[in-house]
Amino acid sequence: MGKKIKFILILTAGLVSMLLSTAQNSAWDNTNNKQWPLNFEIVQIQSSADGQFQNARIFNSTKKSPQPLIVSLHTWSGNFNQKDPLAQEIILRDWNYIHPDFRGPNNTPQSCASRLALQDIEDAIDYATSNMNVDISEIHIIGVSGGGHATLAAYMTLNRQIKSFNAWVPISDVEAWYWESLGRDLKYSSDIKNITSSNEILNKTEARKRSPLYMDFNKNLRKGASLQIFAGIHDGYTGSVPISHSIHFFNKILSQTAPQYKNLIISDSLSLSLITKRMNQDEPESFLGKRKIHLSRQAPEIGLTIFEGGHEMIVPQALSLMPVYGSIRKERYNILTIGDSNGAAEDGWPQQLSKLLPYSKIINKSVAGNTIGFDNLNRSELNTLKNIDHFITETLDSLKQQSPDFIIIELGTNDAKQVFAKRQNEVPKNMSLLIKKIKSNFSSAQKNIPEIILLSAPPMNKDKYDKEKYGGGNQRLKKNNKSFEKLAKKHQITFLNNFPMLKSQNNDITKDGVHLTEKAQFDIAVMIRKAVLKKDIDFKTK
Repeated sequence: MGKKIKFILILTAGLVSMLLSTAQNSAWDNTNNKQWPLNFEIVQIQSSADGQFQNARIFNSTKKSPQPLIVSLHTWSGNFNQKDPLAQEIILRDWNYIHPDFRGPNNTPQSCASRLALQDIEDAIDYATSNMNVDISEIHIIGVSGGGHATLAAYMTLNRQIKSFNAWVPISDVEAWYWESLGRDLKYSSDIKNITSSNEILNKTEARKRSPLYMDFNKNLRKGASLQIFAGIHDGYTGSVPISHSIHFFNKILSQTAPQYKNLIISDSLSLSLITKRMNQDEPESFLGKRKIHLSRQAPEIGLTIFEGGHEMIVPQALSLMPVYGSIRKERYNILTIGDSNGAAEDGWPQQLSKLLPYSKIINKSVAGNTIGFDNLNRSELNTLKNIDHFITETLDSLKQQSPDFIIIELGTNDAKQVFAKRQNEVPKNMSLLIKKIKSNFSSAQKNIPEIILLSAPPMNKDKYDKEKYGGGNQRLKKNNKSFEKLAKKHQITFLNNFPMLKSQNNDITKDGVHLTEKAQFDIAVMIRKAVLKKDIDFKTK
């Protein structure tokens, strides 16, 4: 091979390596995507510190009653216009939201937790509470990467009553991060020099002023507020911020705010083990979303979670990990879901439920075209009665032979098709038989019988659906749903009727007359979550 070809190959390999490294390190600091949903408008907020105007993206809740305010802080290199993956989750919940520009990217002395930048965050909160229908007892701050750094700085300094601070893969020590970035040949070392007005030698004093780890802290200011820190175990290897930033900050705040929980302090030896091994063999098995948790430390007002992942926020679960309207819920349920195409969809109700119960395991056996007890399209695999035995067997295998806590069933849409119109008297009988088979399966295996939650089939939109397939479907659904309600009482299971709730909504709940929109799927999941939590409370109080 000639020298010229060798040089080209080496150069190409170097460029690929550099691009991969850049992609890994900037995935959550990507400023290129500026596409926002139409209902997120831009406003200008005048700084109460120096009179300058700062832009912000906002979303106004359409609800009449006061709603929570989510203050989402942009990343290190971002600004107010950087697309926020939380935006769609805000729309689903219809909460208030503001995404402020607090002096833009962290590469000037005015940015990066400066007095001006922190005042901008306060001013953004004041703007929202003055101009939006905000429940002032439900203000929550969240940020990832550089936004995580800003969240920690806000926790240390903000003179506002905030209910929770949620920092994902944050930088807590700017001085340390300078050397870590320099060693990894990342651009952030140059940014830090610009921020601290350094020449050849880093201005350590100024770097520490921008570091939440070294900021003065008035614990009375944060009394009653929740601080949750999340870090991916591989960050620092595949990402730009080692988990030591999260660990050191957690240890400091815990020792100052809750010294009685000193047993939760992460020792130097455990910290080193986590950083070097990138796993924790001593942590009991648990999951966040589908991510293994390597370390969880929780005191009443502060927590640290180190999960299987890198430099990232776990979306869409992130908002469900905030104590909105209550304390942080960490229930770990095992749930089997059985449905049709609305359950099998990527944005289906089981998927929505998995983000509303982020520590739970959802085993979804929904199948597009599924019925309760008919061979839809002459296919026996679309007949739940014929397949329930292996659904349960597969579920027990995945749970290491433990019973699920709940089984949630939403079927009936396909049973109400025109082709089955003359067989509607079979539908409630099939549902009754399905419930009996489920209970019998667990009893014969000498397993605990799970709590069963039966959902009504949702309404259809007759102006959109295929009339040859579904004509008259709503009338059949209404009749069957009434039968399901009676069956639920007979079998002593929970029945949730989503039909009237969805039917009453002004906006269209379907994409094509039958398949539900993401918002409708989310609303069903909210209904299920309430039932699951209530059932759990009822069980514990017996």
